[in-house]
Amino acid sequence: AFQPKQLILPTAKRLPLVRQSSDGNSIVCRASRRDLLSSVLPSTLASIALLIQTEPSVASSSESVTASADLTSQMFNPDGSLKEGVESEIKFRNVEFKWDPSDDLQLNKDGVNVGGTKSGSKLRLSYEYPLRWSDGKDGDPIYFDRTEGTNSKACKRITVYQASGIADEKRLEKATAIGVAKAFDAPKDDLSRLYKADIISGKISQRGSQKYYEFDMAAAPDSCGDSKENLGLGFCPYDNIFLLSATVVDDRLYCIVVECDDTKIWKLASAELKRVRSTFTVELA
Repeated sequence: AFQPKQLILPTAKRLPLVRQSSDGNSIVCRASRRDLLSSVLPSTLASIALLIQTEPSVASSSESVTASADLTSQMFNPDGSLKEGVESEIKFRNVEFKWDPSDDLQLNKDGVNVGGTKSGSKLRLSYEYPLRWSDGKDGDPIYFDRTEGTNSKACKRITVYQASGIADEKRLEKATAIGVAKAFDAPKDDLSRLYKADIISGKISQRGSQKYYEFDMAAAPDSCGDSKENLGLGFCPYDNIFLLSATVVDDRLYCIVVECDDTKIWKLASAELKRVRSTFTVELA
């Protein structure tokens, strides 16, 4: 049976404590921003920092929001997987592309190779997102969800990359010690905010023969002045969630980053966003 390895955090101001969950498969991290917010507003850690910014003017009717949230909670587990006995009525769109291993950074944004990245034939990378989210070819922005109560982009961006150079699993195991963005060698030009983001939680998933190191991370703006978002707490709440999953195949590190920067959408679609992350696979073609 697969036994997840414990991820240890060093003694540091930014990430002072790590706790392994009772199921032994996940790692819950705490930091001062989340601890204080959780004592003020009892809720899930990932939701607290985002939802405190939600204002009535940007929310739809409470009935629509509640109905959508209830439906999501009935069908999905918190990690985005379908609940036992539930046959999903949601159809999914598959995104698939092929690369060859490279010494250089390879990058794909929203299903399109960018930055000089070329298609290959040796590795197949894929993930899924709900079919009701626009693919950007119907006149709506990509990931736009016209569902009542949403009517907005459900996801900011989906980035897949192969980090430059050689990598091994030990590098991923050090993620909580040296920083997830550094361990995953996230491209700074495209994911610079990851380097200042906090870890909300992490776990190791086994899909086939591959281990996937998954982290929920959240970033806050450097300053929010005297605005309502400050709340008089001395720091700004989170305004961007990053859902990451990374694995190593043939000494190369591959990672998906699913981003959400809308507080209302996170309330409604967090389980589906996590499901996008959980469908990420890298395998030999």
